[in-house]
Amino acid sequence: MSARYRAMLLAIFLVTQLGALLGCLGCSAPRSAPSSAPPAAPIGADTPRRDGVDAVLVFLPASPATRQAWQSLRDELGDSFDVVTREVSEGSTEADLAREIQAVKPRCLMLLGNSTSNLYLKYQQAHAGPFLPAVVLMTSFFEQQYPLFRNVTGVSYEVPGITTFVNLRTFVYRPIQRVGVLHRQLFRTYVEEQARLAKLEQVQLVPIEMSRSPGPHEIRKGLDRLIHDEQVDAVWVLNDNVLLKPELIAKGWLKVLHKSPIAVVVGVGSLVDARLHFGSFAMLPDHSALGVQASNLVFRLREEGWDARTMPPELPLSIQSVVDLGWTRSHLQFREDAIDRIDRIVE
Repeated sequence: MSARYRAMLLAIFLVTQLGALLGCLGCSAPRSAPSSAPPAAPIGADTPRRDGVDAVLVFLPASPATRQAWQSLRDELGDSFDVVTREVSEGSTEADLAREIQAVKPRCLMLLGNSTSNLYLKYQQAHAGPFLPAVVLMTSFFEQQYPLFRNVTGVSYEVPGITTFVNLRTFVYRPIQRVGVLHRQLFRTYVEEQARLAKLEQVQLVPIEMSRSPGPHEIRKGLDRLIHDEQVDAVWVLNDNVLLKPELIAKGWLKVLHKSPIAVVVGVGSLVDARLHFGSFAMLPDHSALGVQASNLVFRLREEGWDARTMPPELPLSIQSVVDLGWTRSHLQFREDAIDRIDRIVE
C-alpha cells in the first residue's frame, strides 16, 4: 500500500468522525476523565415527565463530543426542567423536528451540531412562527448564521484567533508573529475581523482566499505561498468542511506540510493525530463546559421571559488544548514547561 493511499484512508477515517460539528470531524475527550467513572446514561434515556415542570427538548446527533455536552447540560438543567432528548440522524427532516416539538410541547429547544441547526433553520423557513426560544451549540460559524434564525441564541464553537495565537505562543519557543490562513470567500468577513483582533497582540494574520470549491493543487499552491513567500510562523486551519475533505487533506495539505514542518493549529481535536501529522496543536471548546454554558443561557432565557432577541451568541468560556507531542518536539521547539497546561497529549 502506497504512502499516499494510506494517507488518504487515514484522512477519510478522521474526517468522517466530525459528524457532530462540521458534518464529520471527531473530538477529543479530556485527559483527566477518571477511568472509574460510572457509565454515562444513553442519549435519549429520558426520565419520566413531572407535572407542572417545563421541558427542554434537546436535538443532537450522537457522538462522543455531543455526549459530553449533553451530559453536563442534563445535569445542570435536570432539577429545574424535564430534559427530553431526541437523536438526529442523516435521514432526519424538519418534519421530524416539527412532530417532536408538537408532541413534547417544550418551553425551550437545545440544538447541538451543524446538522441539527440546519434542520431547525429549515423548520423556521417552513413555518410562520412565533417560534420557541432555542439555544444552539457545537455548530461551526454560528455567529455568521445567527442573523438567519429567529428567537435563537447560543454559544459559538470557534475559538477566536487571538486566543488561539496567544496560547500557541506559550507552547513553542519559535516566535509567532505572522499566521497564515486559507479561507473561502464565504469566510472573508470572519477572517478580516480575526485579523483586526490579532493586531492587538502584534500578530499579523496573512489570509489567502481560495475558490468556492478548491482542488488539491489550489491548496498546495496556497500553502506554498504562505510558507515560502509570506514566511508565516504558523498556519491556522478553519473549521471549513469544504477545505477539509479527505482528498484535499491527503493530496493538498499533507503534501506541503510534511515537506515544510510548521506549527499548524486546528479547531478539532481529531485532526491532531500522531499517524497523520496534520494539526500540531488544536484549540477547541471544552465540550462539558459548553453544556454548562448553554444551560446558563436557558436560565437567562427564563428570566427574560423566553425572548432570545436580546441575547446574542456568546464565545466559549473554557478552552481545551491538544498537542502532537513527538512532532512538536522534533520540529517546533516545544516548551517542556507547557506540558502541564496541555489538556490532551497525542503520541
